Amino acid sequence: MKNIKLIFVLALTASLSLVNCTHDDAPNIGVDPGVGSSAEQLLVKKFTTAPTFDGDIDEIWNTARPLLSAATVSKAGDKTVTLNSSSGGNLSFEPTDLFDPYTGESYKYSLRGGHDGTYLYLLLEYEDEADSKDRESFYFDPATKTWKQENKYANHKNDKFYEDKFGMMFPIKVNGQEPAGFKTGTCTVTCHGGLTGTAAGTKSTRHYMKNANELADLWHWKRNRNVLSQSVDDGYVRDSEGKDGLSTANGRKSDDGISMYNDAPVFTDATTGMKGPKWVKKGVENYFWITADELASGAAQTVTGVSVTGVLTLSNGSTIDPNTDLVAYSKGFGKKRFPSVTVNVGGAGADGRSETQVRAKHTGSGWQIEIKRKLNTGDPKDAVFVVGEEIAFGLAIFNNSAIAHGMSNFKTMKIE
Repeated sequence: MKNIKLIFVLALTASLSLVNCTHDDAPNIGVDPGVGSSAEQLLVKKFTTAPTFDGDIDEIWNTARPLLSAATVSKAGDKTVTLNSSSGGNLSFEPTDLFDPYTGESYKYSLRGGHDGTYLYLLLEYEDEADSKDRESFYFDPATKTWKQENKYANHKNDKFYEDKFGMMFPIKVNGQEPAGFKTGTCTVTCHGGLTGTAAGTKSTRHYMKNANELADLWHWKRNRNVLSQSVDDGYVRDSEGKDGLSTANGRKSDDGISMYNDAPVFTDATTGMKGPKWVKKGVENYFWITADELASGAAQTVTGVSVTGVLTLSNGSTIDPNTDLVAYSKGFGKKRFPSVTVNVGGAGADGRSETQVRAKHTGSGWQIEIKRKLNTGDPKDAVFVVGEEIAFGLAIFNNSAIAHGMSNFKTMKIE
């Protein structure tokens, strides 16, 4: 039988950090299924029969010993520049710490693992009361007659407009050697703060490897942007490319493959100079992404003009005048606010960027996610999961957040 839950079955070659919000009513999170549990080590069981990879929880998962833990959003350091354009460079408009207003949130999770000799499977369950999809949506400001986006970085607890995400990080051996310090430090060895050269809208904390030629495998699942690819956005972390200590030293890179999304959503009218959303579905309410197929079929339109009063001209020749329905296009709750992303299937599991596949479901009280990936993909920018060996990993959970995440580091995965 199957319990309908959100699962991550992962065929892994790398390690991750996870974070969750604590809700006592969430089912099966923090509960031993009867085979023991661990707070530090994930035991990847040798399956005689692999689970059906569909996002439901097969009976076989009850034989896998879970790693039961929690992750907490800790302080990340004071901001030196503003992150949101709406702040106009005034730091007093934003919270002091980089991870506020999420700081202190804690998320319980359960992670189970198995393999069949070819694939690694992971089942991740974590607490989260809401399926967060409202990501930087466009609204109309009638006072200035301009289109604006909800803040990417929350200024307070009622200012959270982002998608749910999770991440995992594993070490990659280069010439037989893992990154220095990863075995005991996991994700923390890649995270560098206090970087110089920041400007408004940029961050002074970046991920990169401290030493040349070191690599880490980074899985990043994005609820909206990976909805059609049903995968993580697979990438890796490399060195600073000679920019050690600078805010431009961003070592995060994507694996080879087709991008699953376009998240550059702003259109600028060359005549009026006014800005607005790039894509819309006229008359539709409460939608949070637009697909490439919808644009191709005409079910969605591109914006071709923005007037000085905010009227949008669309690719089909029609217009949208927000001044006639200000409530529908209003900040925070307007039902016709426009999404900030278009999505496609990417490589659909057939390339390096999408090969770590995901089947995810929100249960109403949390996420259940199955993840599947080959133990060894043959890609030198992927971690290799070796039967009989241990590998360190870290996991992170982003609850309706762009950068603030709960961290669960210093974990190990032992593969039977």
